[in-house]
Amino acid sequence: MDDDDIRHALHTTYTTAGTKPTFVPEAFKEHAARPRRGPMVTSLVAVVAAVVVAVPIGVGVLLRSGVHGTTSVSNLSVLDLHMYGAKDGWAWSGGDNVLHTTSGVGHWTIVPPPIGTELITGLAFAGPDSARVLAVPADWDNPLSRSDTLTPWATDDGGATWTRGQPFRALLEGNADPRPPSALGYPDLDFVDPMHGWFFDSPGLLTGLPTFIYRTVDGGAHWSQVEMTPGTGTAAKGSLPLGCIMNVLTFANSTTGWVAGSCGHATLFDVTHDGGFTWAPEAFPCTNCVLFSLQFISPGDGQVSGSGIPGLWLTTDAGRTWNAVDIRRPSSPDGTSGVPPGAPYFIDSKHAVALGLTRLVPTSVTLWTTTDGGMTWAEAPDGAIHGNGPSLNSSLDFVTPEMGWAESYCAGAVGQTPCLSPPPTLWQTTDAGSTWTKITPTFSSSK
Repeated sequence: MDDDDIRHALHTTYTTAGTKPTFVPEAFKEHAARPRRGPMVTSLVAVVAAVVVAVPIGVGVLLRSGVHGTTSVSNLSVLDLHMYGAKDGWAWSGGDNVLHTTSGVGHWTIVPPPIGTELITGLAFAGPDSARVLAVPADWDNPLSRSDTLTPWATDDGGATWTRGQPFRALLEGNADPRPPSALGYPDLDFVDPMHGWFFDSPGLLTGLPTFIYRTVDGGAHWSQVEMTPGTGTAAKGSLPLGCIMNVLTFANSTTGWVAGSCGHATLFDVTHDGGFTWAPEAFPCTNCVLFSLQFISPGDGQVSGSGIPGLWLTTDAGRTWNAVDIRRPSSPDGTSGVPPGAPYFIDSKHAVALGLTRLVPTSVTLWTTTDGGMTWAEAPDGAIHGNGPSLNSSLDFVTPEMGWAESYCAGAVGQTPCLSPPPTLWQTTDAGSTWTKITPTFSSSK
C-alpha cells in the first residue's frame, strides 16, 4: 500500500454534493512524481521494508479540509507540504485551498485560484512564490463529452494574483481524475522551473486507452500536445510503447525526462531529450521491475523506487547512470545491522532521512539519517519517539539535514470505516530528529 493507493482509496474533496466517497480497487496505481522539493512518494514501505506498516489516511482527513472548494479557515490542515526554506513554502488543504507562507509553517495564507465551480485536476509548486493549476469543469465526466476543457492558472507572487492561461481541450484519463486527490497532492503536473512544465494524462492500470503528454514553455499560459500513444494499434516512431503501465512522468530539466512503469514482465524506463516529442528505451539496472516513483531534487540528483531488490536506485549525473541502494537492512556506522527505514526523503545527493524503528527492544519510531547517499544509516541521537512525535506513516519534508517537518495522519484501513480523529498533525525538528515540536498552524484568508 503506497500513498497513491491512498489517493485512490479516498474519494473526494471534489465530488458534487451528496455523492458519498467510494473505494475503487481497480483504479489503484502506484505512481508519484513530486515537484522539485516534494517528499519522495514511494512504495518502499510496502515492497521492501516489511517491518514498516504504511497506514492509509482516513477519508475524514479530506472531509475536514475545505470541502467542495470552500474556504473554511477554522477547519484547515496543512497537507502536501513543500517548503523552500525555513520561512517560504506552499501546502494544500483540500478543495481549492492552496496555502502559502512567508513566515514559516506556523501561519498560512489561503490563496485559492479563482476557478469558481471548476475542479483542480493539476497542482504544482514551481518555486517559493510560484504555483501552477489546471482546472476542469465540474461536469468533466459527462459521458456525452469526448474531451474536456482545461483552464490553466498561474501565480508568481505567492497567490496574491492569479493569471488565467489559454484553455485547451484534453481527454482526461484515469490518473488525471480530479475527484480523488489525496493529502499528498496531484502527481500528474510537473514543473522543473516556473516556465517549463508537463501534464501527464495517462489511463493508469486501464488498458486500451491512449496516453497524452502536454507541455508548456511559458509558465502555463499555453499548452500543446507533445505525445500521444494510442491505446490500440501501432504507435508512431518515437512514441511511448503500447500496452504498458505508465506510472510516472518526471523531468530533470527543460528537455530531458523519463516515463517509468512496467511493460508486462519488463521494466518501462523511456527517456526523452527534446521535451517529450520523441521517446526511446533507456537501459536500467533492473530488467523485471515495476517502477513506482521517479524524482529529481536537482538537475543532477534523482531517485527511482520500485519493486524487486533493492527497490531504490540513485543518479548523480542527471540520469546517465543509476546505482542501486539496498535500504532494506541499512548498515549503521558501527557495522551493525539496522532496522529498515521507510520511504527515504533525499535532501541532496548525500543526505537523506527516513522514519523507521530503533534497534533497541522494545522498538520505537525514530528518524534515520544518512550522509553517504543511503549506504549507511544512523538513528537520530536520543530520537526515539514514544507517542509524542511523528508516526511511521508520516510524510517528510526537509530543507536541510537538520531542519524538516513531518505530517502525521490518523490511521484507518482501506475498505473499512476510516478514523475521524485525530486530525492531521504537523511536527518540526531543527536537530535532525533528536527532538520534535508539534506545530498548530493558523490560517488567514487572502479574500
